[in-house]
Amino acid sequence: MAFGNCCSHDHDDAVASRLEPAAQDDSLMEEEEEECRNGESCCEGVTPRRSSTVTGCDLEEEPCDSYPEKCILKIATIECEQRRGDGLDGTTGKGHEHDTDGNHPTSACRNHRVEAFERYSAYLESARCICDSVLEQGWSEGCCDERQPKGRATTMSPGEHPNAYYASSRVLRGHHGVKRRHRHSVSRDGCCGSDDEHHREPVLDMCAAALKSGADLEKAQGLEPITLSVDGMTCSGCGIKMERVLKAQAGVSSVRVNFVMGSAELSLDTSITSPDGLVRAAERGSGFRCTRLSSDDQAIDFLAAGPSAKALVNATIPGVRETTMVSSRVVRVTYDPAVIGARALMRQVGPFSSGLAPPVDDAGVSSGRRRLRDGLIKTTASACCTLPIVIMAWSEKLVDAWTEALTAMVLATVVQLIAVPDFYLPATRALLHSGSLEMDMLVVISITAAYTYSVVAFGFFMAGRPLEVGALFETSTLLVTLVLLGRLVAAFARLRAVAAVSLRSLQAATCVIVEDGKDREMDSRLLQYGDELKIGAHAAVPTDATVIGGISEVDESIITGESLPVTKKPGDMVIAGTVNGSGMLRARLRRLPGKNTVTDIARLVEEAASSRPKIQETADGVASWFVPVVTAIALIVIIVWIVVGLKVRGYGAGEAVANAMTYAVATLAVSCPCALGLAVPMVLVVAGGIAARNGVIIKSAGCTERSRKVTDVVLDKTGTITEAALDVTSEQFFASASRDEAMAVSKALVADSRHPVSLAVAKHLEERSVTPARLTDTRVIPGSGVKGVLRGSTVCAGNASWTETGHHPAVVRLLERGLTLLVVTRDGEPLAVFGMRTKLRSEAAGVVSQLHRQKIVVHVVSGDHKGAVDAVAAQVGISHVVSQCSPADKRDYVAELMSRGRYVMFVGDGTNDAIAVAQADVGVQLASVESSSEVTRGAADVVLLNGLEGIRFLLRISAVSFRRIVFNFVWSAAYNVLAILLASGALVDVRIPPAYAGLGEIVSVLPVILAAVTMLWKGIRADGA
Repeated sequence: MAFGNCCSHDHDDAVASRLEPAAQDDSLMEEEEEECRNGESCCEGVTPRRSSTVTGCDLEEEPCDSYPEKCILKIATIECEQRRGDGLDGTTGKGHEHDTDGNHPTSACRNHRVEAFERYSAYLESARCICDSVLEQGWSEGCCDERQPKGRATTMSPGEHPNAYYASSRVLRGHHGVKRRHRHSVSRDGCCGSDDEHHREPVLDMCAAALKSGADLEKAQGLEPITLSVDGMTCSGCGIKMERVLKAQAGVSSVRVNFVMGSAELSLDTSITSPDGLVRAAERGSGFRCTRLSSDDQAIDFLAAGPSAKALVNATIPGVRETTMVSSRVVRVTYDPAVIGARALMRQVGPFSSGLAPPVDDAGVSSGRRRLRDGLIKTTASACCTLPIVIMAWSEKLVDAWTEALTAMVLATVVQLIAVPDFYLPATRALLHSGSLEMDMLVVISITAAYTYSVVAFGFFMAGRPLEVGALFETSTLLVTLVLLGRLVAAFARLRAVAAVSLRSLQAATCVIVEDGKDREMDSRLLQYGDELKIGAHAAVPTDATVIGGISEVDESIITGESLPVTKKPGDMVIAGTVNGSGMLRARLRRLPGKNTVTDIARLVEEAASSRPKIQETADGVASWFVPVVTAIALIVIIVWIVVGLKVRGYGAGEAVANAMTYAVATLAVSCPCALGLAVPMVLVVAGGIAARNGVIIKSAGCTERSRKVTDVVLDKTGTITEAALDVTSEQFFASASRDEAMAVSKALVADSRHPVSLAVAKHLEERSVTPARLTDTRVIPGSGVKGVLRGSTVCAGNASWTETGHHPAVVRLLERGLTLLVVTRDGEPLAVFGMRTKLRSEAAGVVSQLHRQKIVVHVVSGDHKGAVDAVAAQVGISHVVSQCSPADKRDYVAELMSRGRYVMFVGDGTNDAIAVAQADVGVQLASVESSSEVTRGAADVVLLNGLEGIRFLLRISAVSFRRIVFNFVWSAAYNVLAILLASGALVDVRIPPAYAGLGEIVSVLPVILAAVTMLWKGIRADGA
């Protein structure tokens, strides 16, 4: 493996530098770094001073893996500098190795070089770029990419960028109070900084900067999100086993398994393990059938078999990313829709395929159907074999004893074979691969004991020496059949529940497009960018699109929960899955099926269902002890009943052992931890689906558990209590600039901001056809405003407090009218002031009143001035009011409440709310097409699509879910205690015969599933009805 001209050494020297870093001389290290800076290597002459471009690696000459040693040296130097004050200078202990005077040399010490080279040896051996590991973690956007075209970009200081606030939120949660909750994914700016030509850094300095900021470069490159459909998981034990197997695979991280939905999500380092290799290893270790679901690219399934399928797999088609055989007759083609459209792809695939394959159901639904079908076949076969054995055993002599014994032996053996894939193999794999005992092991022990005893008894009978207690073939076969029947019923109930809350099923199967002036109906999977859709009366909207013609009312209740239809006109957006009214609409496609709003919401719901709240961890911990404890109880039962049989009842040895074994078999078979494992996830899956259909998108299962505890709701004002859109009702320009210049500067400052105030002013100026001024160094300060440079002067647009114009007479007059203001200044002198009036959300007062009735304290915090905030608060009945808050002030306010033991929900919509949303126990974003922030959405636990009514619905669904979870736990515990007492003979005169113990699967699990499913029937509403 050559490293090109990265080092001025030959390949052997490069290898030596990797294998023996400790032997390198400090001066040689410095020379290598100097060569890299002076352009004698792959760094293409990038110097430590700021450059106009970031070349990274010239992809046409040398790949980025040409200089990994240099990156490692840089990393070692930074680590060494960070450890300067740890007290180990002048020593050779682990840490530093410096001169005896405590001086810190300019290059890394020996110990840090050794440590760095050891840590990244895997990168060197696989020729991987360490800079790319920075990119894969989101720390940079392009530091090792091809050269980017230069252009003016908005730049922000670290403390001003919204993502900077967001990225720091994990640290800020400790301010005043520790956040009692989950993990957030954090959006980070890249190590490359902005695209501004004066803010570029060379590649090695970028890596160093990422390390200084705490970035972990060991978290590898090549991370690919993988989603698996898993068939065969029936309880939480199966999910835990699947998770354990996946985590054991090299290169796998961030594993989340949802056994109810039959899915597993993870991140895979594809340079260590291939996706196909992972699937094979997962199937081998778990015994479950695993299928990889399509990636972020579009995918279409085509019908192709035999030679045609092989030819299609091997065909080279522009824009096609991957071609795989899904089954013997179906080939999945994954493609880039920006390169080739679906219909163009179909034309290319035409010679190899007979057409589109049938649409694939929601993965959870299709997996459930397969499991139900397999279970039905096995249960029927087992029942057909069991029935003759039971009839012969429980009736008068229908046939002679030899015929009965032989028939029972053969049929019981068939039933045992049916049990092998469902009980024996999973139990054995779990024991051998992960060292765990599962519920399947209880069934295996019980049916094996009954079958083995019966085989022995059969042998003695055939030898003419029958035992005191004959064969128990009816016990082993009934156990298998009844357990299979219980799993079949549970699978059916789970399938109904999952199908009822499935959101992907909202995707319309067909659509009508306008092509060459003619209407054409076709499969929705064949839509491509640029298509014009025709949405007829009462037709479902096939995918997200922008209306370009017609006016109609659209029923969005399936997405937002809002019962009243919404009027759509040209320029408005229509959402996939919603239903058009009586009018006809023409719309331009915005997003393709499978990557639209329906799938976005479905993905968030599925991710929430895959997360594991604390209460689930408790249940799993109890369930993990269940099998060993029940096994120990069964052993005690055998010993006790043998002693009772011999000493009390006077049985012979054989009869005492056989009698004791029936009690032990019943004890093992009747106990069932599945109800305990289902208690939480079944409820959360149903609750998440119900919430999503009512416009409340819950992003973490723990949020469903926590929301019922809320004592305080803190609301932002603009865009939350009020409508996102503001109207400019007053404007005033000052003598320090002409009217046209003031409007041009104002337009330039607000042009790229998503804050409602900026949007209102931008719309107001757009209507006047104002041409924006040419600004440089434009910066956004969340919670304050925007500033930039105009011909050497600093221009700002923001609230009166931040612009320091609160005492100006004109500003005071507008403030006294209760208007929201945007003041534009140049070098501190006001150029213009715009006054806006907000409109309260129609539901705001009702929601606040209902929260007060629930004894929940409501607060409002806002960056607006006191007069405007007080006026809005008075209108909706809120007495706890704080105004002129920066984003940090909002966070501090929430943290202060939390420090007093309050359980806080924060509701906001804009970027300036992100850190307060992240700080709160329950962070909520109020979604708005006009102004909602992706940063805030990433920080939030819940996204509300239907206004503030979603707050009450969230509290209600959380309370209802918790009550059902408590019921499930109580039922599971009560059932197992009572069942084990009855089966073990503790009540002596009342017992559960071993043949009927298999009914425990139905009796224990069905109430738990029904408790979750009844949430669908209850018609949960926000008002508590």
